[in-house]
Amino acid sequence: MLLMLFRQIYQETMELSPQRKSSSKRRRDILDASLRCFMRHGFGAATIEQIREASGASSGSIYHHFGSKQAIAVALYVEGMEELAVVFRNAMTSRAGLQEGIHGILTSYFRWVAEHRDWALYLLRVATADVSVEDAASIDEVNRRTREDLEHWLRPFAERAEIIPLPSELYASLLFGAATHLARHWLVGRLTLDLDAAAEHLSVATWRALTNGSTSPPVWTEASGAQQLAPPTSRSRATRARKESVK
Repeated sequence: MLLMLFRQIYQETMELSPQRKSSSKRRRDILDASLRCFMRHGFGAATIEQIREASGASSGSIYHHFGSKQAIAVALYVEGMEELAVVFRNAMTSRAGLQEGIHGILTSYFRWVAEHRDWALYLLRVATADVSVEDAASIDEVNRRTREDLEHWLRPFAERAEIIPLPSELYASLLFGAATHLARHWLVGRLTLDLDAAAEHLSVATWRALTNGSTSPPVWTEASGAQQLAPPTSRSRATRARKESVK
């Protein structure tokens, strides 16, 4: 009895699997075609008809999978950031050292950018675009998860006082700010730097910023419901005074 039931479930699963695969492929085809249309015509000028022609999907299929052009745009961003999140996570977990990990994250990011030029440029453009409150919530959620992954990876270094303690938003800004700025200009041809060399230089600069060189790190404290940078300790002042007296 159980064997017959198992066989029935297995047969039904196998019968549905091609449909699911076909639906997934169709959705991917629509997203890929939409990206080409958005990059060629701009989001505002691109039409569902152009996406239909580029993807080979029917208008009904496009609306079935996404509902609107705006939903396609958000899905392209969210799925791109989720793919990047996996790239970052793999780079973090495969490297134990701080500087090695930073270098791995930046190298992985630049390689992804080079392999997905249109998608990378699209992500950078949407990140600064005006979107609805609902769409902004979806975008903020995927960005929040990326920040949390980074904070989780950096936490042991912070607990051992190997890096300066900062809010997760500032960690992300330190690590990704210069890299995304460079990527944006590289993608449109304003910069022609070698990305592997850029990753090397930026990883060193980021490591120095996170470790604060040889000076005592600033401490973040909770005050009046907001995070503020605590003033330097007397020891830090004394250290600076000694350095100045030597000069």
